[in-house]
Amino acid sequence: MQITRQLRIDVGRREVDVGTEMTVRVRDDRRQPVEGAIVSTETKSTRTDGRGLCKLQFGSPGFWKLTAAKSPTDRVAYKPASTLVRVVPNAAALRPYRPIGSR
Repeated sequence: MQITRQLRIDVGRREVDVGTEMTVRVRDDRRQPVEGAIVSTETKSTRTDGRGLCKLQFGSPGFWKLTAAKSPTDRVAYKPASTLVRVVPNAAALRPYRPIGSR
């Protein structure tokens, strides 16, 4: 008999700077970590470790949709989950350009 569990994504912060590594945690509806879940965006994907954790880094600003999914086992089927993350330009990118030596 197979049971169904709903995946959940926890990103801590919903807004990160471009180039900043963010930690993503995937758990099931019983709050247990899910090992081997694939967390993906439009352009990249990574797999969670034994603690349900993985890391992602974004190179451009915008809203990114994260989706977590896991293939079913003999005993458990998983419903995928998704969330939005906002990636903003970092402070260095927002500084106005000033050539070296100018005042």
